[in-house]
Amino acid sequence: MIKYLTVFLVFGLVLATPAAAATGVPGEAINNPLPPDLRPGSVGPTVADLQARLLDAGFFPGRTDGVYGRQTVGAVLAFQKLYDLERSGIFRQSDWHLLGREITGPGPGPEPNRIEVDLRRQVLYLIEAESVAGVFPISSANGESYRNARGRLIRAVTPEGRFEFRRSRQGWWESYLGFLYSPFYFYGGYALHGSNSVPAFPASHGCVRVEIEDMDFLKTRIELGMPIYLYGHSVSRDELITP
Repeated sequence: MIKYLTVFLVFGLVLATPAAAATGVPGEAINNPLPPDLRPGSVGPTVADLQARLLDAGFFPGRTDGVYGRQTVGAVLAFQKLYDLERSGIFRQSDWHLLGREITGPGPGPEPNRIEVDLRRQVLYLIEAESVAGVFPISSANGESYRNARGRLIRAVTPEGRFEFRRSRQGWWESYLGFLYSPFYFYGGYALHGSNSVPAFPASHGCVRVEIEDMDFLKTRIELGMPIYLYGHSVSRDELITP
């Protein structure tokens, strides 16, 4: 009797396992709980795993060295902006599942290779062969007043529309508003450039700022004549881009 009861209990447990899975209870998660929140200054193999998964997902956290430094913060901010999460730079325990999603991108466009800047989300998409080759955090115009080169008081605005990269410079260049790293100009004095200040919110006088390491990568992919689309404030993507 005891023998048959033992067999029945074991058989019942085996049947219960898929049933539990069907209800959405992650048995693996019980044995392997998700890591805690990761933040600037965190170090260790879990950070290295995060960096590797961010890179695989299309973000650029820098070296996979297990150190949650500035470049990793930037990649996390791009991730948070893309998915409309709180822009804290802290990778939350509840966000790991989002790294498994494929980035579908903003949508098809008339040119297979292009840059798209979503000013609402504050992200830049590098599109190559109509696929998303990378998503980067940006900081665009803050809308505040400032004096231009002629001394006139104007409002900081990032131009929206379709433009092309017309000229570029390598390394650091000083303008009357500050220093630009490897700028690629797309409309007069407006440029996409690297900066030591790329906060999670709009902060520039009109240019599109990216992190220095991101610019080092982007300048190897951008060619003069390549189109750049900027939208998200007064102009929507649908209004601007016709595939």
